[in-house]
Amino acid sequence: MNKNGVSRGTKCFSAFHGTDTIGAFPRGFLGWLKEQQWVEGNRCHLCSGRVEDEGSFKVDIRPEMNPDLVADARNTDLEADKFDSVIIDPPYSKELAQKLYGTAEHWSSINSFVKEAMRIVCEGGTVVTLTYEIPKIPKNANLLAVWGIYTVPHRTMMRCLTVFRKKCSSP
Repeated sequence: MNKNGVSRGTKCFSAFHGTDTIGAFPRGFLGWLKEQQWVEGNRCHLCSGRVEDEGSFKVDIRPEMNPDLVADARNTDLEADKFDSVIIDPPYSKELAQKLYGTAEHWSSINSFVKEAMRIVCEGGTVVTLTYEIPKIPKNANLLAVWGIYTVPHRTMMRCLTVFRKKCSSP
């Protein structure tokens, strides 16, 4: 942690074993987020893929992922200020979006997803991103953490984990 209170570092996780792990978090990743208290309470996963997080709300554009809501995660039409935490794990590039999911037409910068996440997360709630990009810090948020995330055996490039906390309105 630096003097500004932003948690920084790198973290290694074990890759999932098996053949159908595309769209899944590394083994132990979600538990680590919860241990850090960056993900709590009423949770929403944008671009949910194969995430396994009992009790959370899942949004994915692909119906075959069996999300709670089939929608473009950049514009969900969900109620504003609804979730305590929003986790975003989109395809990391347009090429990967096409190659792995056939969704290149829906790919965009992480900032589009963060904008929607900031709308649906409640004041004091957290927005977590996992991608190759470092998102811009939203005006109405404080940066809590920036970490490099990688897996062993090496299966992907290092990804950037960012955590923002939505500011509370002044009384």
